[in-house]
Amino acid sequence: MNPIYKWMGIVLAVGVALMVIEYRFAKKKKEGVTPTDKQRIVGIFWIAIFMSLLVGALMLMSD
Repeated sequence: MNPIYKWMGIVLAVGVALMVIEYRFAKKKKEGVTPTDKQRIVGIFWIAIFMSLLVGALMLMSD
């Protein structure tokens, strides 16, 4: 497996783990999951995608 894809996957997996943790904390709140929480979770998803692509691009350029 190409190490670039491996590290991109690791970064994306960390982002997904943060999304799951954020969802669990939001679900435990008294009012449940609000639209603001959903927006934050989607934001974490897009940041994880961006960071994964950034890691891949930096590794590709450094090769």
